Amino acid sequence: MRMLPVYFLIDVSESMIGDTMRQLDEGLAKLSDTLKTIPEALETAQVSVIAFAGKAKVITPMVEVANLYPPRLPIGGGTSLGAALELLMERIDHDVTPTTPDRKGDWKPIVFLLTDGVPTDNPGSAMTRWKSDYARKASLVSISVGGRADLKGLREISDKTMILNDISDNAFANLITWVTQSITIQSQSVGIGAAGDGVNLSKNMPDELAEDDGISAGLPDDRYAVVIGKCETNELPFLLKYEKSRHQDGVYEFRAAQGVSNQYFELCADGGAMQEMNVQNLMGGSSCPHCPNEITMAHCGKCGGIHCLDVRTKQAVCPWCGGAGTYGASAPGEGFNVNRGLG
Repeated sequence: MRMLPVYFLIDVSESMIGDTMRQLDEGLAKLSDTLKTIPEALETAQVSVIAFAGKAKVITPMVEVANLYPPRLPIGGGTSLGAALELLMERIDHDVTPTTPDRKGDWKPIVFLLTDGVPTDNPGSAMTRWKSDYARKASLVSISVGGRADLKGLREISDKTMILNDISDNAFANLITWVTQSITIQSQSVGIGAAGDGVNLSKNMPDELAEDDGISAGLPDDRYAVVIGKCETNELPFLLKYEKSRHQDGVYEFRAAQGVSNQYFELCADGGAMQEMNVQNLMGGSSCPHCPNEITMAHCGKCGGIHCLDVRTKQAVCPWCGGAGTYGASAPGEGFNVNRGLG
């Protein structure tokens, strides 16, 4: 039977931590539940989820809707769009049955690409390959989450480019409803043999979602600074997310802390250049998301790594390098530099 492959290519870079990632997890669960109630989707649709940060990884291999269970999205460092496209093209070759003179292959796949930033790799060669060899094989719908993605680059590879300007809970729920409706419409179209060569997206767009005007280049993605630390107790990584202040130039205000597993490093780019910033530019903080330690910005003088610290003892073994030491406050007005994630 001819199937309708649907791919979700999802940016899971550090800037997505906090509410955005929670909403994506909840949205995929809602999409899975809803599609299972739609006969046409159950009969024809297949879904795969690919996550990308500094590297790309298949989180959910291509599966029929009846067997789709929402994955828990990982987090990584960087936004390697080129790596994501290369893996997507590899999976299309693997998953999609092509049409031959002897048989009808699968219907043209739909790809929903969700990203909130600009690429941290050089995606030029992958974009060129997509345009020359795959753009006619699949319909790609790009969604700029928060409007800060590289719209100019997304236009080059996309059949449709959309902008989600609002990232509140309600806006994400409306986006997932729109995506679900679009998959349903396409499933119904292929079911009666009326799909054509394009993609049939729902015309019932939520107010928060807008079609790209084809002019804007997108805004520079300097909204967030993410600091990577490790828990001194269990040596697992955590991420501290800061957002650029609207009131003080050069200052970033604390927004979220999230504990992650060592899988985080699997999706980080190898040898990626890290930017440094001084802690004096960071306002606020959090206790460790892994353990009760109240300080999360302890700075190892040996390796420069950031980790949590028990404020009562002020002694720790650095979970990055194993060096032991006693910690104290930095001199007034000096602070220290920390590595900022690639976003």
